[in-house]
Amino acid sequence: MKPYIRKIRQLAKTIISYEIEGEEKVYRLKHTPFFIKDHYTRSYHQKLEQLLVQPDKIVFDNYMGRGYGCNGKYVTEELLKKAQDLDIVWTVKDPKGQRDSFPKQVRLVEYGSPEAMYEYATAGVWAGNYQMVHYLNKGLLKKPDQTYIQMWHGSFGIKKIENDCKNLTQDKNWTILAKRNSRYTDYWISNSRFETDIYRQAFWDVDRVLEYGHPRNDIFFHKKEEKARAAVEAYIGQKDCRLLLYVPTFRDDSTKPGETLDFRRLKENLEKRFGGCWKILLRLHPRVAEEHKEETDFGGNGIFVTDYPDIQELLAAADAVITDYSSAVFDFLLTGRPAFIYAPDYDRYQKMRGLYYPLEETPFPVALDNHQLADCILGFDSDLYRERTEVFLKGKGSTEDGNAAERVAELILSCVIQNRERPSGHPCMR
Repeated sequence: MKPYIRKIRQLAKTIISYEIEGEEKVYRLKHTPFFIKDHYTRSYHQKLEQLLVQPDKIVFDNYMGRGYGCNGKYVTEELLKKAQDLDIVWTVKDPKGQRDSFPKQVRLVEYGSPEAMYEYATAGVWAGNYQMVHYLNKGLLKKPDQTYIQMWHGSFGIKKIENDCKNLTQDKNWTILAKRNSRYTDYWISNSRFETDIYRQAFWDVDRVLEYGHPRNDIFFHKKEEKARAAVEAYIGQKDCRLLLYVPTFRDDSTKPGETLDFRRLKENLEKRFGGCWKILLRLHPRVAEEHKEETDFGGNGIFVTDYPDIQELLAAADAVITDYSSAVFDFLLTGRPAFIYAPDYDRYQKMRGLYYPLEETPFPVALDNHQLADCILGFDSDLYRERTEVFLKGKGSTEDGNAAERVAELILSCVIQNRERPSGHPCMR
């Protein structure tokens, strides 16, 4: 979101409040009796409700139109192998600019557009990795002959989410729509006993959880990493260097994390401990990328890769990873390669966002400043790390085996068959 839009919204909130009541939004001028009601689902009822569902249509979204990546990418590839008669649609922010990233069989529509609303209103299957609050806020309703599969974007996630996070639930209108999103969801895809428990705890209405593993993590199995490495090297224009991927996450209050990572010192220590020539790749979280991209000073030691479409390929290509609280490092854990935590605002973050378990319970060496990070890297114990990784994955009940995409694709195909047999034209689910 652009800074001036954020300021306008913040100003509006000081004088106007609104509440969602059923299918109406009630806007009130604060400290006055004046209010306006907006039936925000009216357009859906008038234009989209009576449209028949097309059982063979599947709509995918990756983190609010981010592009061809995460779980949806690997499920799409599996579906294209198994069936040629499906209508696969992706909602993306820039259909023309992102066209080359997708298989030619996949249709693209602009995220959040009227066309995207049409595709959702007529698709037999919705498949995403993020809450569909944006579309529900536009008035989207779910029909009984539609199936919603939620694959989420975390993995053994450590930072609290949804109903467990007070920073989210303090927005009552968001919570109303998030609850509706959970109620709409037919299948939740989990990669572990731990994640299943978190789903049931953090979301409001969880029924069928399938511990299939995360399709995006199939890339770490069956010798698929070499292709990813080649793609990343071509993107950054570098070969014969070892790669460190730095993936810090966002802060709910938009503050900076504290002491900046010393890229020069980091590079020196990596080369001293592990040998070879190292390059640092920085990937910012989508929620902060535009604001902080220009603030990054690599000192000639790093490459900005936030625009790379698929973070799983970056993880598969990386020789090591550093993060603060991003769940991406828990995907990378499956590679067995070194990973480190750099969390200079650890205490503050725990109070602000909250963690499901202490960082010290992970297999990763934890540093609170650049000096400690240097010690963690130079003193890295490969055998101890491997042992702690095995204990961690077993303790969380991991089901990752490299075949998750096939399982989810089979689920979708079974849903397509079921949807073909259902009578259509029923009223929407409120």
